[in-house]
Amino acid sequence: MRFKLENLGCLKDVDIELGKLTIICGKNNTGKTYINYAVYGFLSTWYSNINFNLDHKIETLFQEGIVTIDLSSLEESFIQAVNESADNYSKSLYKIFSVSQDFFEIAKFNIILNPYQPNYSKPISSDLSSSKQKQFLKIIKPENSSILEISLLIEDSLGEDKKKSTPPPVIIKDVINRILAKAFAGDYFGEPFIITSERTGVSLFYKDLDSSNNSILELLRKKSQLEPLDFINLLIDSVSRYSKPIKDEIDFVRNLDNIQKNKSPLLETHPEILNIFKEILGGEYEVQDEGSILFSFDQDGSSNQVPLHASSSSVKSLVDLNFYIKHLAKPGDLLIIDEPELNLHPANQRKLAKLFTRLMKAGVKLLMTTHSDYLIKEFNNLILLNYSFQGKEKLMEKYNYTEDDILDKNDIKVYISDQNTLTPATITDLGIEVGSFDHEIIEMNNFFNEATVNYDY
Repeated sequence: MRFKLENLGCLKDVDIELGKLTIICGKNNTGKTYINYAVYGFLSTWYSNINFNLDHKIETLFQEGIVTIDLSSLEESFIQAVNESADNYSKSLYKIFSVSQDFFEIAKFNIILNPYQPNYSKPISSDLSSSKQKQFLKIIKPENSSILEISLLIEDSLGEDKKKSTPPPVIIKDVINRILAKAFAGDYFGEPFIITSERTGVSLFYKDLDSSNNSILELLRKKSQLEPLDFINLLIDSVSRYSKPIKDEIDFVRNLDNIQKNKSPLLETHPEILNIFKEILGGEYEVQDEGSILFSFDQDGSSNQVPLHASSSSVKSLVDLNFYIKHLAKPGDLLIIDEPELNLHPANQRKLAKLFTRLMKAGVKLLMTTHSDYLIKEFNNLILLNYSFQGKEKLMEKYNYTEDDILDKNDIKVYISDQNTLTPATITDLGIEVGSFDHEIIEMNNFFNEATVNYDY
């Protein structure tokens, strides 16, 4: 999957191809987070902007109550529809970032579907019901078939009653377009999940945000003379100041009570992934009925439990990753993380490299930004393990590496953000070369060596 971006903030011309693991490094204020947000915004909305121009099919559906669509006949239309979706997305980037429309006035977002091959192996069975729980649309595609059958389920009634029970064609068209889009490329694009660098604030203050919204509703109740326009402006202002990634993150944390009832499909087949995450976290989260989060841990032989706001900064920063891995993660997902090393000790930053490698091998793709030399260096160690050298097995045992930690350099894409663009980093058998990290480390060491050469010990 490859994206081309133009005039996205400080980024003038960017060409980025995602691998199984994609890392963006670079100095502050060079556009790394903009790329994460832009990619996430597209992958979480693309299917809602697809239009296959199915007006004649919709007309047949309303006339005869059933219609079939051969997906293979729409393959060229799908490519065109995705390109149109990307063009429309370019025009709405300001909404994703919650900025003024002129902020991204000349920005462009393009996607290159390479390599892309339609896959019709999965069956499709989808129903659509009205607010009164009456089913009015059924869509079925058998396994290993390109034929999609759509049925309009309307009660056998006459006159106005039948018209009332019939959903508007625009709704039917939108639903069919979305399902067709998912059928063509749901697996190709995957489902994105984003963890922003604002995560500690979200997990701590989302209840305050809810309280603010409730206050607005209470204000409307108490002040019947409040002008409707004033109320609308208050409500819009309360919810629109955040970018879509942060809004979605807030919604995720708000819904943890329900989310924790599920077990992630990933852990059904790879339960061992949780072990290394537990090593990093050092405890367990618990969501209370009212939505508050507690952190439980053992210390000096006794069990302890503290509210999230009284826990360590590392515990706060790992909330989203914990509930994603435990309750949502599945093969085919794209996990997007800004600065995963946030608030973590170097030892735990190294463990993150192992965790991400195992997630990747289990089928979760990753896109991340980082300033962590520890994380990069540990990825280098895991890449080195992919090659044979004398004493390798003993060294792996000594430093607690397993076969699950071995990383293939061909699965990784690394980019350096600089000079208003992204430059691919060199990846050799010895690992990833990140010159900006190495330069700072060498300069610090040079200063120390020169400053202490004549130091009187």
